[in-house]
Amino acid sequence: MTEKAKALHAELDKEQTQAVNVAQFIALVKKYSEIDTLTPAIVNEFIERINAHAPDKSSGHRSQQVDIIYNFIGILPNPQTKKEAA
Repeated sequence: MTEKAKALHAELDKEQTQAVNVAQFIALVKKYSEIDTLTPAIVNEFIERINAHAPDKSSGHRSQQVDIIYNFIGILPNPQTKKEAA
């Protein structure tokens, strides 16, 4: 098998895995689409981990980046970060 074919197979496997993960996340969202109370059990089903970075004071204001890594899909884009970049 050529290097190009190997790379294409690896990319295909990655895309198929990502499609399965998105489907699993959507099923989880549907399961909890009408909740009244957010419980620790529900949060644990959605969130794999939370990474808190070191505080930054370089602008004169303290800010801290926090990444929420969701089960199945990873980190979602932060709309606030997009506004700051503009």
